[in-house]
Amino acid sequence: MLLLRFDFRRAPFSPVGMADLYAGALEMARWADNTPGASVLFSQHHRSPDGYLPSPLIMASAVAACTQTLPITVGALLLLMYDPVKLAEDMSVLDHLSRGRINYVIGLGYRDAEYAMFGVDPRQRGKQMDEYLGVLRQAFSGDEFSWRERVVQITPAPLTVGGPLCLYGGGTVAAAKRAARLGMLFMPQSSNAEILKAYDDEAIANGHPPGMYQVTPEGCPTTVFVADDIDQGWRDYGPYMLHDAMVYAQWLGADNAETSVYSAAKTVDELRAKGGPYVVVTPTQALDLRAKFGMLALQPLSGGVPPELAWKSLRLIEEKVLPAMKSS
Repeated sequence: MLLLRFDFRRAPFSPVGMADLYAGALEMARWADNTPGASVLFSQHHRSPDGYLPSPLIMASAVAACTQTLPITVGALLLLMYDPVKLAEDMSVLDHLSRGRINYVIGLGYRDAEYAMFGVDPRQRGKQMDEYLGVLRQAFSGDEFSWRERVVQITPAPLTVGGPLCLYGGGTVAAAKRAARLGMLFMPQSSNAEILKAYDDEAIANGHPPGMYQVTPEGCPTTVFVADDIDQGWRDYGPYMLHDAMVYAQWLGADNAETSVYSAAKTVDELRAKGGPYVVVTPTQALDLRAKFGMLALQPLSGGVPPELAWKSLRLIEEKVLPAMKSS
């Protein structure tokens, strides 16, 4: 499995603009469309000075239009930042446009600046999430229903019966219980045993099967670049990955150190030495990662890596990693 994630953070020193990064991502998606086992993921945040993607459905629709079979994930989709009725319409249209290739990992969010921008009361966010998830489920049926004294019916109904696949993501016991109570597949931010047990217990209590979660394997790097010369690879990609890591660390805080993107590194050398989510590996080491974890998680444009530089890593994967994967 080859996962290409795009969030479009752009470090201040990146020599390329957002238009180039967006165009580069579409070109990479077309490349991934011809790569068996590949998929793309678009993330979402708001009020980020470095340009973090605020509109993942637009990018997902652009990729759906220029690819044929590539699976596309929007995650996390920050549901409270939308009118759920309009969102259901957009998701239904995208379901038809992509012929059912787009799925969603719904998240609650965690940044006060985002809640304030969209008028979300953090004290009521759990209650609001339950309400909005209910609206999506009703809307995807295609039937008429009432919500907040509004008559609602989504036309066209989604191509996928019951609507596109929606998972729930989060890093708390409350998130696990919400997903389990609703019978949703769960994507925890870590393999924390307490959170997984909370999901299983709540699922059983509500008549749903336990174990319906997809956990990123512990120790699996989430931003992988491939280079023949590791030292040169760190010189090329390290500053961009460090920007990504440091902003995430600021947002998450040390209390969320278990999440799959957290690093406390303050320099490129520290980032390299820690060997955590951000790595540069040789093609042989990339094969070892894939064998160990079952996947290679790439973030080709991490921190605003120029597309032409990102392609050096992707071409090595194409030339030296994928053929070996096929023959193994």
